[in-house]
Amino acid sequence: MEANHSNGSGAAASKGRQLLFSVYLMFLLVMTVYQDFPLVNMVGEIGRTPVILMLPVFLGCELLLLSRHKRLVYMTKLQKYMTLFVIYITVVSLLYVYIHFLLGSYTYGSENLLSKAVKIIIYLVLILLYIRHLYFVFSQIASRRLLFVSFFSVTMLLFGIMLIELVTAPYALPFLHSKAAPYWRVRLLTSESSTTGTIVMVFAGICLYLASSLKSSLFKAATYGLIGAFFLNYLVATSSKGFYLVLLATMAFAMLKFMDIRKKRNFLLIAAGCAAIYIVAVTFMPAVISSLNNDMENYTSSYTRFGTILISLVTIATNPFGVGTGAFLLYFEKNMQTCIQILSDFYYQVFGISEINTGELMMYANTDKNVAVKSGVFQWIMYGGIGAVLFFFALARNMLASAKRDMWIYVALLFVLFSLLFISLEIKYEVWLLFAFISFFMHQQHKPASTSTEVSV
Repeated sequence: MEANHSNGSGAAASKGRQLLFSVYLMFLLVMTVYQDFPLVNMVGEIGRTPVILMLPVFLGCELLLLSRHKRLVYMTKLQKYMTLFVIYITVVSLLYVYIHFLLGSYTYGSENLLSKAVKIIIYLVLILLYIRHLYFVFSQIASRRLLFVSFFSVTMLLFGIMLIELVTAPYALPFLHSKAAPYWRVRLLTSESSTTGTIVMVFAGICLYLASSLKSSLFKAATYGLIGAFFLNYLVATSSKGFYLVLLATMAFAMLKFMDIRKKRNFLLIAAGCAAIYIVAVTFMPAVISSLNNDMENYTSSYTRFGTILISLVTIATNPFGVGTGAFLLYFEKNMQTCIQILSDFYYQVFGISEINTGELMMYANTDKNVAVKSGVFQWIMYGGIGAVLFFFALARNMLASAKRDMWIYVALLFVLFSLLFISLEIKYEVWLLFAFISFFMHQQHKPASTSTEVSV
């Protein structure tokens, strides 16, 4: 009797602990997608996401686990890659700052080179701690249904925000954003529409993957219907050129996974994929092409993006191991005119445009604020050169090998990997959420019993 009572109490405590951690996971997921936090107005870009406020919690959790186990736990390939990358970038950054200090260059504008290097390294360390904290939280929730509830609840919250935005634009939920200026497009909890695509794809993909744990066919059908409505509403409402282009590329590459049409399921998936590509292309691409043409003729967006990417490539051509997170500011200014000339020649030869508007790009030569490559991958390659290339190659290979076992996660991953060419990486925590999820739940060598670490609360 006493033994049975003890077992029952233990089971109840375990369920209670899992429920507590699932609620905490919801909170963590909301912080993950909140990328226009008003704190940015007080402390700068590092405060654009509330995840920075979790740094003491992350560090406290690390110290607790270290004291209990006397070693680092959860050191998977993803974390090893990230740890090595952070160490490599730190060494390169300090070395280049030191070299430029010896040459008499201490600042870029009002920005101290060493201070800038340390700030960006803090971003990278925070990403690593965020990934490790997710592993800890995942390990405390054995129930797939509780995991599903956590992700699905936050996804429906995002769906609700989207519907409110569609009804009340351009003054939708201004108190949640860093600026109260009118905004006409769907941006959820981010600063602009172009940064929301990865959030939608990551949460939709994870929810559909976890829906397989539902026993009720009715609940499964309802989940598929709600997630489908969430995605289709976003597809129609967003006007992001990058989202449509990446979506088409994702669908095209995803079909390569199902090229064996001898299987009926694969044949149906290819047929559905071809139909989806045709519908998206016919429905949305004319507007995208028109917008791109207008951008090249009258605006500066494409010039700025390609120009900053070109600056990164020119910098790495002469500094193959990268220039670090502080001194890169100096190389932006140094290579600016060379890249503008290359860009002008390219647009003239390819598009017949003899004069391009480089006003936005030239602004980087006169400011030390928000100087960055308009591509997360190329920004980090500018930091780390060959080391960064190897990091992204190893990361992508490992993630693709693990995710190929599930169609929904595989599609979400492809979309995220293509999106890295367009989005910044420092505050896009949904990207690292997907990588951590794949690494924890889908890696071929993952064994839940060996990674689970129960901690009393």
